[in-house]
Amino acid sequence: MNAALKIFSTKGYSPAVLDEVAREAGIAKGTLYLYFQDKEDLFCSTIMNVIDKLISLMREKIDDTMNPMQILRDIAFIQLSFFSRNREFFGIFQTLHNDLLLCSHKQLLRRLMERRQELIDYEHELVERGKRQGLIRQDIDTAEVVHCYEGMVMYSIKEMGCCEAHARELNLKKKISALMKIFLQGVSTDAKQSDIVHRGVERPVVRELQRKKEK
Repeated sequence: MNAALKIFSTKGYSPAVLDEVAREAGIAKGTLYLYFQDKEDLFCSTIMNVIDKLISLMREKIDDTMNPMQILRDIAFIQLSFFSRNREFFGIFQTLHNDLLLCSHKQLLRRLMERRQELIDYEHELVERGKRQGLIRQDIDTAEVVHCYEGMVMYSIKEMGCCEAHARELNLKKKISALMKIFLQGVSTDAKQSDIVHRGVERPVVRELQRKKEK
């Protein structure tokens, strides 16, 4: 798997050939066919191996009895540190998007979406738990809270992947601390600003509904 990860991350899917993977792994090409049907099967297995490693790490490190806010922080930290330590993973995921492989690899897309949904469902459960414990506001839809959290984490991962120099200088604990502070407290120094923003969004919506009703 490590040999396949290296070849796919550096060459991309289309230019990569099984001979290179076998040579990198130090085995005969025919040996690959004992475990994988073809290049597509090897590629899909390599991607899922990366995802499963990350999921296993989260299951190992996360204590589900902790404060839900601490768990959300740990989920973000584990993902960032995982990709920070494994630079080749960025290359293979970049290949997925650049070559539009998910459009043709329907089975891989389905498996990736299943894994992603498992994590989102768990984050949804954590937010609901936080609401019950009075740690998260009740007036914000849980799905929207999870969407914002996911967006912040995923952008941080992509940012780290786009610039290797940035990744080397990145202080993960500081990054996660800032991310969670923004997520939990927002960026405004005045709590009243949130009401102003809310009313500013709400009023045009109300006016539009009234206009449609009058028609």
